[in-house]
Amino acid sequence: LPFLCVGSCGVALSASLQSLLFWRFVQMFGCSGALSLGIGVIGDLYKLEERGTAIGAFFSITLIGYTVAPFVGGAATQYWSWRNLHYSIGAWGLLEMLFIYLSLPETSHPGTLGIDKLPSRRSIHIVWINPLSTLWLLRSPNLFAVVSAALMVNTMYVLVVPMAYTIGVQYGITNEAIIGAFFLPNGLGSFTGTLIAGRLSDIVIRRWREKRRGAWCPEDRLRATWIGGLIIVPLSIGASGLITTYIGGPIGLALNILCLYANGVGVSPTS
Repeated sequence: LPFLCVGSCGVALSASLQSLLFWRFVQMFGCSGALSLGIGVIGDLYKLEERGTAIGAFFSITLIGYTVAPFVGGAATQYWSWRNLHYSIGAWGLLEMLFIYLSLPETSHPGTLGIDKLPSRRSIHIVWINPLSTLWLLRSPNLFAVVSAALMVNTMYVLVVPMAYTIGVQYGITNEAIIGAFFLPNGLGSFTGTLIAGRLSDIVIRRWREKRRGAWCPEDRLRATWIGGLIIVPLSIGASGLITTYIGGPIGLALNILCLYANGVGVSPTS
């Protein structure tokens, strides 16, 4: 969170593209730990058969920001100042640090952390960690399949990133706030899909655990991604491209909004 605050102020003060990119990296570095920390806390608090539903609810709340942020950013650019918007993000980061410090207790179970196994010879322990060592885990075919399924999330950017040059150009939309509003259907689809996918993954786990008489495999949750990853996502992307190219007017715009929503629903189970 300190990196988020410093990075946000750096973005607001940027006077060149190089400076903007650097401080955006710092900003994203600061906020990237929220998802892994949140899922870790859920893993500490919920049983195996309940984690999917809890993680689905957690992701749906985080996706509210993804849903409204493009519209807020577009409106700020159009009617206020994008620099002031990033100052506001830095101020919100300070509030988050205060909330976490005051209201988030330690949830890890005693004796489960690697640091707990070190001999306590002195009050300060310096442990060197290689952040790239976890890449060796990809040698497992099962974990590689999980990562490959998660990469399906990136397909949403095929639709939303170039939106100003696809939907915006085709339908004559130049207002940044309106362009940002077109992110809302995709975000709402992701919000809905994560709630459904989380509960569905718990159902899959319970069903296959009963079939194996109590034994379970973490990869069983991947079965909940088939419909979204293999059917909804490819169809929504292909349909959006064809609609944008060949169908104009309000009908084409409405169909594109439907494709954006469907893509959000299909992508969310893979996350």
